Amino acid sequence: MRRTRASIGDYAPLLVLLTCGANRAFAQECPLTSSTGPTIASQVRTLEGRLVFHYGIRQWFELKLDRPQCGQSSIQLVQLGENHRDLEVLRGCRVKSGGTLDFSPTGYYSLDTFQDVRQVAPVGLCPRQSNFPDYSGAKPDKRIPAYTVDMHVIYKPGDHPIVFHVESAGRNLMPWQAYASYMLTGGYVLYGYCGDGFVVDKVFGTPEAHPGNFDDGIASFDPESAAQSGKWNLHLGYTCIREATATTPD
Repeated sequence: MRRTRASIGDYAPLLVLLTCGANRAFAQECPLTSSTGPTIASQVRTLEGRLVFHYGIRQWFELKLDRPQCGQSSIQLVQLGENHRDLEVLRGCRVKSGGTLDFSPTGYYSLDTFQDVRQVAPVGLCPRQSNFPDYSGAKPDKRIPAYTVDMHVIYKPGDHPIVFHVESAGRNLMPWQAYASYMLTGGYVLYGYCGDGFVVDKVFGTPEAHPGNFDDGIASFDPESAAQSGKWNLHLGYTCIREATATTPD
C-alpha cells in the first residue's frame, strides 16, 4: 500500500485536544474567576522575590516577584488563621514562599492577588529581623476613670501609620495599644475602639471625615469622603469612659 503525506488537517482533532489539555494545566497554576460561585484558587505554587512589610493604616506584606506570575509583578502574602511571625523576621529579605494563589475577595486586601503562605524560607543570606512587639496582654490602668484618644491620620497613598496620643488628666498613657485600637473596613470606614472595660463617649475631629458614635460605643470616621473633599491630613479622636457595671441588690 502506498503511503500518503499527512496534512495538518489530519491532525486537527489531536491538536485541539492537546491545546485544551495544555490550557487546563496552565489554568490550574493560576487562580480562576467563576461565573457560578467563588473564585478557584490555584494549585500550591512556589514564588520567589523580595519581602516588603508595609507599615501604614493597614499593615501588610508584599512579595515583589523576581519574575511576573499570573500576570502580577507583586503578590500580597497572608497567613490565613495564623500569625505573621514567620514573615515578620524575614521582612526585607529575598524569600521563597509556598501556598495557593487567589484573587483578593474584599477591600481588606491591598493587592488584587494574594498567596496563602504555608511555607516561607530565606534565599541566600538574610539578617533576621526582630518580631513585632506583642501588646495583646496590655490592659488599661484600673485607676483611670476616663481618657482621650487623639489620632493623626494621613489618608493618602503610601505607608503612613496612624499616630496615636492617649491622655488622661494631662498624663500620657503608655503603651497606647492598651487603651485604643482601630480597624479600617473593606468599605474604608475607620472604626476606633477603647481598651478593655471602656466604651466610646464623645467623638470629634476633621468635619469632612464625619466623626460619629457608632453602634454600642464605637467611634466611626469616613476618611474616604474627607479625601474626596481635599482633606487627607486628618485629626480624629474620641473619649473613653468606663462601662457602667450592673449592681446586684443584696
